Amino acid sequence: APTPGAENLCEIVVPPLSCTTPDVATPIYMIQGNGAASPMVGASVVIDGVVVGDFQENDSDHTDLDGFYVQDALGDGDAATSDGIFVFAPGAMDVMPGDLVRVSGVVSEFFTMTEVGNVDALLVCGTGSVAPTPVTIPTDLEPYEGMLVTFNQPLYISEFFNFDRFGEIVLTPERQFQPTAIFEPGSPDQAALAASNAASRITLDDGRTSQNPDPAIHPNGAIFDLTNLFRGGDVLNNVTGVIDYRFDLYRLQPTQGADYTPVNPRTAAPDPVGGNLTVASFNVLNYFNGDGLGGGFPTARGADNLDEFNRQRDKIIAAIIATDADVIGLMEIENDGYDALSAIADLVNGLNDATAPGTYAFVDPGVPVIGTDEIAVGLIYRTAAVSPLGASAILDSSVDARFIDTLNRPVLAQSFAQNSNGAAFTVAVNHLKSKGSACDDVGDPDLGDGAGNCNITRTMAAQALVDWLATDPTGSGDADVLIIGDLNSYDKEDPIDAILAGADDLAGTSDDYTDLAYAVLGEQSYSYVFDGQLGYLDYGLANASILSQVTGMTIWHINSDEPDILDYDTSFKQPAQAALYEPNAYRASDHDPVIIGLNLNSAPVCESALPSRANLWVPNHSYRLIRILGVTDPDGDSISIRIDGIWQDEAVDAHGSGHTAPDGRGVGTQTAKIRAERVGNGNGRVYTIYFTATDSQGNSCQGEVKVGVPRNFWSPAVDDGPLYDSTIDPDAVSSLLNSVAMQQTALVPTNEDWLA
Repeated sequence: APTPGAENLCEIVVPPLSCTTPDVATPIYMIQGNGAASPMVGASVVIDGVVVGDFQENDSDHTDLDGFYVQDALGDGDAATSDGIFVFAPGAMDVMPGDLVRVSGVVSEFFTMTEVGNVDALLVCGTGSVAPTPVTIPTDLEPYEGMLVTFNQPLYISEFFNFDRFGEIVLTPERQFQPTAIFEPGSPDQAALAASNAASRITLDDGRTSQNPDPAIHPNGAIFDLTNLFRGGDVLNNVTGVIDYRFDLYRLQPTQGADYTPVNPRTAAPDPVGGNLTVASFNVLNYFNGDGLGGGFPTARGADNLDEFNRQRDKIIAAIIATDADVIGLMEIENDGYDALSAIADLVNGLNDATAPGTYAFVDPGVPVIGTDEIAVGLIYRTAAVSPLGASAILDSSVDARFIDTLNRPVLAQSFAQNSNGAAFTVAVNHLKSKGSACDDVGDPDLGDGAGNCNITRTMAAQALVDWLATDPTGSGDADVLIIGDLNSYDKEDPIDAILAGADDLAGTSDDYTDLAYAVLGEQSYSYVFDGQLGYLDYGLANASILSQVTGMTIWHINSDEPDILDYDTSFKQPAQAALYEPNAYRASDHDPVIIGLNLNSAPVCESALPSRANLWVPNHSYRLIRILGVTDPDGDSISIRIDGIWQDEAVDAHGSGHTAPDGRGVGTQTAKIRAERVGNGNGRVYTIYFTATDSQGNSCQGEVKVGVPRNFWSPAVDDGPLYDSTIDPDAVSSLLNSVAMQQTALVPTNEDWLA
């Protein structure tokens, strides 16, 4: 016993933690409190509860959070306080879900997640059970931190960018769309949708902190492999686990597999778009081929080595062939020219190896490189379907200063003729400045309205683009134009508005463009997923001339809905992850290809034209009506005729022809009128009637027909001699010239006039 009045040097003996010691535990809900942080940070506590989530390292379930979650078996019934908490206890004794444990440790906030750490005692005192608490989002998840929950709603797989690296998948009650894909940037509706999207999501984690964990775990709880895949838009039910907060996000650490329903299956080919010609737009995600000889890796972008490049190449080739497109606009291909070792030549060689020699070719714009960026746009085409029509054209800063080519990639435009019918059209392929990197140096910052960085830069480029295309930069003489490419703008943003309004900047006029994705597929079209939100950055925009010839449009979701664990890249991947690769089209890139069907309208055929009467007999000097027959249209369009000129091989009012000029009328109308007369001592007269035939789509051809007035009934008229304009009256012309001469003479000043 201590000695009274002396210094007390003996220790105070604290009883060891026991399962039977009553009233030593602090209820978990008191530790959690009803705020974002615990009111007991730094306090030493003892807690009792049931293990509801076991995430200790080296367990057979592959998890490694160095701890477990404990929940009060009864709780306090207060919806504002959590009944669960994470116990950080690396190296502690193994516990199992359902264990009733007593833990001694210290309360802390680990990056705002409340936990008990510095554990100095851990006892398993029996078993118990806690039913998961039903929860739906959107809701405040702080009151559920550390608790076992089940989401009482279907949840859609919306984002999986970090699935390969960290095992994370973002789940939402419905697929979310980029706010500026639905509403105008900066509008109240856009801001409201952004806030709603942020509140209506939960990150499904995998209970591991390691990067590129092996194996990857499917949300159904089984190993993710080629027989157990998922895609964006697939649905999970009964998603169950523990809510925690790590790396600035509320997460669900799963305690069991969810019920998985694949509702967005892969398709072997894009939806049909009709027509007799197809045009595609495809961002090929940094297709860089090293030095072109198998070396030169790593390059500035793309594959790190030859093995990665070959994997990438096989996927891109498979995707392009499967689109079945006749003209393909490329983005993000290496800007290394057009010689035999260039990236675009390599891609075309690969396509021809996979099909047949000469099947594909690329457009060489006749310059060493396009612009100054590491990447460029390009055009490839199927030689059996189309042929380049004239030279290509490039829009850059030298053409229009509004187009800043150090930020936007220069535009490549090329006209083509369809081989089967000669129908012409022009494709302009684009890749505008991205939203990610800043344009502060040109006074174009992110304004916080949802449009991201560089909106003005993209808008000025779009205005320059439509103005340039209005000048027919390829010199094709044909009005049909398609704008394709990655415009890095969602469809309610200013750059798209600028294109839709056309060169006159006025909506609702004849030079407008039509957004085919919106027109054909609707508001909820998408080609890209960013931050779990859908939208389309990849476009097909048709001017008024070609719009009526568009038969369909689709976006083939082979990339945006596929997790990138399936792509060509082997960086950081474990061998099992790298082995998930297949040389097919799926996850060839991060953008989906856009495919447009065209039924290009052919011009009428004038070569078979005939006059309604080939010979005029009897030559009685009267007018005869001549109609143009035999003009055909391959598309069955209605045809209108305009007479352009009437000429004859005898002089008007020649001797013996009756002096009845003019001998032809009807220029500018649908029919010609010509006189049934000829020179009496000649060999007959031949009229040549020139005309233009125009179909209902505005396409036209020019032709001529001949009508004879024979000298006699038995002999056909002979077509010879110079041509004279049948519509001219020589006497009237002579009279007019004399009148003009007299007026001019009257206007010549006399000497007196000069001296006045």
